[in-house]
This record gives sequence, C-alpha cells and structure tokens, in this order.
Amino acid sequence: MRERRRVQSRAGARNWSLQRSLHMPTIWTESCWTPTQMDYLRLNHRLTVADKEIGDRLAALHEGDSPPQPALSYKRATGAERSRSQPIARISRL
Repeated sequence: MRERRRVQSRAGARNWSLQRSLHMPTIWTESCWTPTQMDYLRLNHRLTVADKEIGDRLAALHEGDSPPQPALSYKRATGAERSRSQPIARISRL
C-alpha cells in the first residue's frame, strides 16, 4: 500500500489514506481527494505500466466474488460559495 500511495500522490491525488473497518477487520478502504472531477478522471490515465502492475498485485489480494468498485463522493461546504480551488471529488475503493 505504500507503493500505491506513492503512485496515487504522483498522479495528483491528495490526502491519501487507508482505513480498516473496526466491525469487519478484513475490510480496508483506500481514499484520497482530487481538486476537481476532471483531475479524478486524469488520475487513472497517468499510470505507467509499473503503476498498473502495483494495482494488479493489490487487486489479487481481494477476496470476493466481484472486483472492488470505486465509490465517488462529492463534497461541498454548506453555507459557502463554491470556489474552483475547493476539493470536490473523493475516491474510495472498497
């Protein structure tokens, strides 16, 4: 996961984190922020062959019938005008 963090950070992700579920210790969630939705879309297109191999190795650790699916969450501060510099996309992989 250290390699994954390095890859994501180099590709433009911010505030990368890895969390483990307290109720189901086998469940891990990776999350990070991108400044805009376009930056999120670019994130996956900036990967090198070596970066993709890291992702493949991590995907092989997954136990389940279907592959992990990204879940997007858009956040905006309430009561505040949105500026282009505010982060609006969050990536979580379950």
